[in-house]
Amino acid sequence: MNQPGEPVFNISYIPVFVLLVFLILASLVFFLSGCGLYYFDDENYSSVTTKPDVEYKVIEVIDGDTIVLSNNEHVRLIGINTPESERYFYGEAKEVLKLLVLNKNVRLEKDVDDRDTYGRLLRYVYIGNLFVNLEMVKRGFANAFTFPPNVKYTDKFIEAERGARTNEIGLWEKSNSSNIEIKINCDAEGDDRINLNGEYVIFKNNNNFDISLGGWTVKDLSTNIYDFGKIIFKSGSNLILFSGKGSDSENKLYWNSIKPIWNNDHDTLYLRDADGLIVQLYNY
Repeated sequence: MNQPGEPVFNISYIPVFVLLVFLILASLVFFLSGCGLYYFDDENYSSVTTKPDVEYKVIEVIDGDTIVLSNNEHVRLIGINTPESERYFYGEAKEVLKLLVLNKNVRLEKDVDDRDTYGRLLRYVYIGNLFVNLEMVKRGFANAFTFPPNVKYTDKFIEAERGARTNEIGLWEKSNSSNIEIKINCDAEGDDRINLNGEYVIFKNNNNFDISLGGWTVKDLSTNIYDFGKIIFKSGSNLILFSGKGSDSENKLYWNSIKPIWNNDHDTLYLRDADGLIVQLYNY
């Protein structure tokens, strides 16, 4: 009960324009938190063990996973991989990363390795409360790329990719020719580096129509890519792709790689059609 002389709170006393301002601001916060091209995720950022304080300005975006800082250091975003030049979604991934970081100040977090073989800094990148590496995967512009020993946020990246694949967004938009069965013999007999053709992939066309494979590609979890020639993949037939050297025939193709393609313990095969859409994704 109010004491005599105490003001009585009544919502009717609040000017209408104040309520309108409050509702508009609340709606804006809600929009930024879950809609649009990207959103701020405090949970992602708070999960970082050591929040870096030093900021660097991004002066250039090389591609979807490489940036240049104002001190001329090149930074490779770790834990993810984006399409290479002239591949499906290369331009989109690059443009999104530009929108996120170009001409903005970012903070960097190191994992185990400091640099890659190209001399680039290996870092997790943050802008405000946004975990940029993770955001690229969530929005379907990058896939998770585990490369030990830099595996601090691997589980987060894998979970984010699973969500993007489930929703078939970005890189994970499905092709109409998806009924293709895949088997991989990843562990060649003897030394893989010598017996390259002991490593192979078997494709079976379970679609009820023939497929022209011109423009189709096979990619591993890393950056190895095979381009199919103008081959007709007949309905119900098998096609074998060997990692080593040889002469192509109707149902046998050769990658002509000088090194093994498929990891013996784990890897992922991405099969894409001529439009770059995902036909099949095979994990082991």
